[in-house]
Amino acid sequence: MVASYIVVTPPAELAVSLALAKEYLKLDVTDTSQDTYLTLLIRAVTNTIENYIGRTLINTEFKTYRECFANPFLIKRSKLQSVTFIKYYTDSVLTTVGSDIYYMTDETEFASIILAEDQSWPSDVDNRTQPIVIQFVAGYGTTQASIPSDLQIALLSAIAYFYENRGDCTDGCALIDAAFLPKGIQQALHFFKIMQFDKKPYGCL
Repeated sequence: MVASYIVVTPPAELAVSLALAKEYLKLDVTDTSQDTYLTLLIRAVTNTIENYIGRTLINTEFKTYRECFANPFLIKRSKLQSVTFIKYYTDSVLTTVGSDIYYMTDETEFASIILAEDQSWPSDVDNRTQPIVIQFVAGYGTTQASIPSDLQIALLSAIAYFYENRGDCTDGCALIDAAFLPKGIQQALHFFKIMQFDKKPYGCL
């Protein structure tokens, strides 16, 4: 079973502000007639690029379920900023694991949650599906300014591409999909892309 990730707390702001997007598109900043569409476009492009490069742009809180305690827990959302909690079911009660028994690695790609020295995970876990829940925050930071400038330019270029090419074709190429981006934008995103390979999971998922 592949670990799934559920958004608990979405980003507090857009990865690219409406004002900056309008400036890049050479639109009147005071004209709000397209704000709803532009907001949807920014979010769609952001989601597509996040999926493509394997990174979360603006801090987002996620939860993921695991079938058993493992050392380490690999967290496939980047950059891992903090662990809100690790909880597990014991006697049908959701119980919090003490934060002093584990720590997280500081990785620019996928980080891990690892047991501290001479510590051990709880052994009284219920025999049930998804008995362990990990809640955490991942992203570059809380504001647009925390995103690397080269990545911001790639985002703006992608927004402009899909804004200017609405409805130009009917075979699916107008979808918000990184595969249909010009090669220059794809190459710019490639520098941020986390390469993922099929690996045997640590212990269990």
